[in-house]
Amino acid sequence: MRRMAKTLVRWLALVGIAFYWGLGAASASAQEPMPPIYYHVDTNGSQSVQNLIDKEPGFWSVLNNNAASFGYTSATYWFHFTLPPVDHDRVIRIAYPLLDKVDIYYVANNEVIERVSVGDAQEFNERPVENRNFVVPVASRDRVQVYLKVETTSSMRVPLSVWEPTELLGDEQVVNTATAMYFGLLLCMIIYNLFSYSVTRDPRFGYYSAYILAIGLLLASLDGTGYQYLWPWSEWLQSKAIPLFGSVAFIFASLVASQILQTKERSPKLHLGLQAIMGIAGLLFLASLIFPYEVMISIVLIMAILASSFLIFTGFVLWRQGLAYARIYTLALSVLLLAIIINAIGYLGFFDSFFIQRYLIMLGSAIEIMLLSLVLAIRFNEDRKERLAVEKRLNSRLEVKVKQRTEELEAVMRKLKEMNQRLEIKSNEDRLTKLYNRGVLDDDLPLEVRRARRTGYDIAVVMIDIDHFKKVNDKYGHPVGDEILVELSRLLKVNFRRAGDRIYRYGGEEFVILMPGAQELGCHDKVLTVTEVIRRHTFKTERGEVNITVSVGMALLNSLPGHASSKQLLEAADNALYQAKNSGRDQIRIARSLKDASEKP
Repeated sequence: MRRMAKTLVRWLALVGIAFYWGLGAASASAQEPMPPIYYHVDTNGSQSVQNLIDKEPGFWSVLNNNAASFGYTSATYWFHFTLPPVDHDRVIRIAYPLLDKVDIYYVANNEVIERVSVGDAQEFNERPVENRNFVVPVASRDRVQVYLKVETTSSMRVPLSVWEPTELLGDEQVVNTATAMYFGLLLCMIIYNLFSYSVTRDPRFGYYSAYILAIGLLLASLDGTGYQYLWPWSEWLQSKAIPLFGSVAFIFASLVASQILQTKERSPKLHLGLQAIMGIAGLLFLASLIFPYEVMISIVLIMAILASSFLIFTGFVLWRQGLAYARIYTLALSVLLLAIIINAIGYLGFFDSFFIQRYLIMLGSAIEIMLLSLVLAIRFNEDRKERLAVEKRLNSRLEVKVKQRTEELEAVMRKLKEMNQRLEIKSNEDRLTKLYNRGVLDDDLPLEVRRARRTGYDIAVVMIDIDHFKKVNDKYGHPVGDEILVELSRLLKVNFRRAGDRIYRYGGEEFVILMPGAQELGCHDKVLTVTEVIRRHTFKTERGEVNITVSVGMALLNSLPGHASSKQLLEAADNALYQAKNSGRDQIRIARSLKDASEKP
């Protein structure tokens, strides 16, 4: 057992390093530098943004290290910062999903140009961007002042950052992958322990499955994943989730501890303490259904600190008494419960624990769940040895069931792998047309240009734009416009079927086709044929039949002088499209010079 424990500890250390490195890579993504942030405490909530616009700098307090963490408070907090002018779109992310209400005001020339309201007191589908955190587009690329009014019954924590949308997507993908792996692990362990219960009828596996489920729901509540995917329709459940699931988690944590450590036989006093925790947690669960969040959360956090400390103390005492698996139990529980204690203290506002709240509990619970599964396995094996004479008659049937369990787990893992593959495909495709999205084009084009230079073959970039598409939307409505985009995507996929051709939705009504190995004459003839097909095609929509034409810009790598980059190649095609539109639309233009790739005619 000692060798097994050492091996598992080493493996878990490697997992932790990999998990920390992955999240570190996400946090090191190219978020824009934050300007100085100022805040003001509105104790009675009487201030308005118009009152604050002209306030002198001395009215505001400087937010040290841009770390906004003030604990539980009934006051309204105002935050203020100024974004410089840029040449790209930006979004603001508030990476704490438990704020009740956030009003964001964009101010230019002392006038409010836009107001956006978010918060978990609203239904999830009312958010401007579907994200477990609060993500809000910046109203202007020009210099703009941002004022945030934050009201919450949760901890007043406002971690602000500004991103380019594509960079934020990359950061989110890394974190989403780690989150999916975590919840996938929980699902596997729930299924594993439920199956173990169905085979052995040992209630410990059933209790442990319930404990894992409660931990998963609690983490989903803290992370915002629960509100995004599990109960986006229920503002009530979102407001109750943390005290409810936290109480349930401690009920089953105490129950599992009493079963694994045999406290009833080994230490009646400790067993009585665990029963007291279960009783208090049960009462808090019922109280959470009745009383509001602001009343319950501080009580639940204090209970979490005390109960976690007692659970660790219980494991340590029985470890000192010589109970072999109490060592693994204490190690497993200490990682998670210490993280819970630290996080609860952070929620109370004593220090900033954004990283701990988001990641350390997730990592600690994953380690704890795997280690406690090992403890359960050890306990089960010891009990099995004590009943060996009786169980010999059942060995053959048990082997069959173990094999079935392994096959079912493998099936679950295959399904999880398939789900991850589908999620990856979904993140790379445009939701409406099911074509590749612009992010994939940004990855593919530099690779194809390097391949073309290496092999000596040419590559064509074809950019297609629907003529007068705004008029179509204005006349028939956006749903009809969407139908046309979907049907046009189908036509492009039918007609660009040469091996290596890839079609992307570039944005709005623009599409890009990469044609590796294409030659100018053949490429032009193909595009000419496709434009004729589109011109003659009747688009059948819910508002009747619609006909459209398209303008096309083309650029071929070998037709541009010099060592054109992938960016210049795409710009050349875009400028050729610009020329086609300026020349009357419904025609094709080919970029002939590198100048076309650097400026519009």
